[in-house]
Amino acid sequence: MRLMERVNKRKNKEKAGLPEMQRRMLVAFAVMLILIVALTMRVGWIQVVANDKYMTRAADGRIKDEVVAPDRGRILDRNGREFAVSSTKYDIWIRIELYPSEANKEDGWLEGQIDLAVRAVARGAGKGEDELRALLENGTTRVRVVRNTDKEHMLAISAAAKELTEGGSVAVLETVENDSRSYPLGTLASNVIGTVNGDGTGQSGVELSYNNYLSGVTGRSIVNTDGNGNKVSGGELANYESTDGLSVILTIDETIQYYLEQALAESMAATESDRMIAIVMDPKTGDILAMGTTDNYDPNNPQTPLTEEGQAALAALEEDAKSEYLSNMWKNPLVSDVYDPGSVFKLVTVSSAIEVGSAKPEEDHYYCSGGIDVYDRFIRCWDYPKSHGNQTIAEAVKNSCNPAMIQIVQKMGFENYYRYLELFGITESTGVKLPGEAEPLIQTNPGPVGLATMSFGQGLSITPLQMITAVSAIANDGKLMEPRIAVGLADSDGNVVEKFPTKIKRQVLSEATAAEVRSIMEYVATSDGSQSRSGHIDGYNIGIKTGTTQKLVGDTYESGQVIGSMVLVAPIEDPKFVVLVIADNPKTTKYGIAAAGPATNKIATETLRYLNVKPTYTEEELQSIASREKAVPDVTGKLYSEAAIILDNAGFKANAQNGGAEEDYQVIDQYPKPGSKAIVGGTVFLYRS
Repeated sequence: MRLMERVNKRKNKEKAGLPEMQRRMLVAFAVMLILIVALTMRVGWIQVVANDKYMTRAADGRIKDEVVAPDRGRILDRNGREFAVSSTKYDIWIRIELYPSEANKEDGWLEGQIDLAVRAVARGAGKGEDELRALLENGTTRVRVVRNTDKEHMLAISAAAKELTEGGSVAVLETVENDSRSYPLGTLASNVIGTVNGDGTGQSGVELSYNNYLSGVTGRSIVNTDGNGNKVSGGELANYESTDGLSVILTIDETIQYYLEQALAESMAATESDRMIAIVMDPKTGDILAMGTTDNYDPNNPQTPLTEEGQAALAALEEDAKSEYLSNMWKNPLVSDVYDPGSVFKLVTVSSAIEVGSAKPEEDHYYCSGGIDVYDRFIRCWDYPKSHGNQTIAEAVKNSCNPAMIQIVQKMGFENYYRYLELFGITESTGVKLPGEAEPLIQTNPGPVGLATMSFGQGLSITPLQMITAVSAIANDGKLMEPRIAVGLADSDGNVVEKFPTKIKRQVLSEATAAEVRSIMEYVATSDGSQSRSGHIDGYNIGIKTGTTQKLVGDTYESGQVIGSMVLVAPIEDPKFVVLVIADNPKTTKYGIAAAGPATNKIATETLRYLNVKPTYTEEELQSIASREKAVPDVTGKLYSEAAIILDNAGFKANAQNGGAEEDYQVIDQYPKPGSKAIVGGTVFLYRS
């Protein structure tokens, strides 16, 4: 009985305890469910609502991808002298776009980073904080606050950032290495060399046309960083080294370029021309030895014209017009501009007719009565109403007789004439590796009058480069070369890694015809008359042809405005170079011989001596030279400032080479050499190490 009571009592207790356990289990389950729901909501809130904030916090394990900029290759003259060089500069950026979270504003982290960046840059670069903050006010999330600073300022900014963060760094502050371009020779050959834009990419000249070689290959560095942007230990993920750009070795010779630009400047002042341009070419290779214009600029400061008038004109323009103005200032007119070549083109007409066989130098004569009737027009000779009478081909070229040229081309016929225009490269661009080469403007169906005017260089427009290339074919035994501006490429150690070969485009004339035309050019230089005044260089046989033509402005020939030009081949028996000089609208003279002759003669004279072409003097020439020559003083080992005074006292001009005379330097070499004879008033080049 008692046993049954105890069993029943236990069962009653168990029945009473069951609901209590269930309640406890339910409570525990409810708590767990609440925690799971809360955790799920929290995760959802983090992933959706607060995503930006926690993405920023993930900067504790951020991957940083940096660009590693290569060094841009140098631009060198044919002897290794530097026209363009590069140095490492630094851009400082505030990069807010790496941390785009609006949620960051809740705790002020992003604002604090921006404030630290502004203060660090202000201290290190000496900029005003207000100025820097103003750059960030327009909502820009990536701002370059310092451009092209040197290493000293970059390190000063970095030190300021470490000081402000007590040894750390500022997450939004980024330093980027880049290539800064400088031009040690200033304005020399600037329209050939060109410039780069703010990103270091070529935008004109050789800098543009050889940009792919010069620019190199950009590298990348990918690393893990902490929240302050510092690389964590073992955090390098990938490193792709940059490849420096190759140096371009030009065909340009710095010394000949200097002679050319000096001669143009002097003639510009004497003739009061709007502009003067010139080119020197090696006819055997097509190498451009020098090329320049008086409308040059300083590539170290390419946005600013050299003259006060130019600066004022630029400042007065609207933004779009300013861009056009600068583009015109940077362009190379010897490649980009076309002109009516005038009487220099008669060399093409005569050589074509001789090659075809329609003109025979030893037999044919051409009569000039002062003009000639062509279809419904009377075309005058330049000396009208005077006449040249009966003349040979050589005499017609010397007299620059228009009626004679018309008779020559009429006999040859348009089909033959046009075929030789094609062979001489007159109907197509030259293919030179320079930007902006203009296409020629040639009549393809000219009619009798058009054909007549083309014979003496009017009614067709070509580039100066085309003109000198055609004359160079005559100087090169009839072989037309493709103009070359670069010899090859070199690595950063100066080793030549690629050579650009010379290219013969075609044989235009026979050697006999080319020699015949060169003898005609020599006859022009040596015969009596106005053509010979600039056609003489002591000790050398040369050939020349001058030209004067009305200036074409738009579609109209401007009354009273002319283009004066002269081409010269030297020495005529074995040509080393051809010179072409063009005077645009000279005011003090209207004839090519007076406008372009002195500059052409001076360039040729200096170049012959520089190339060590041995002269052969007549007795009369020797006496004349002796009265004008003097021994060059020895100034090697002296400071440039002292050497310049010594040379000036001796009657010579000093010219600083390899970087100019902004800083005084010791002269290690000179040209002409000490003790050698030179014409008083000439230039002595002084070289530094």
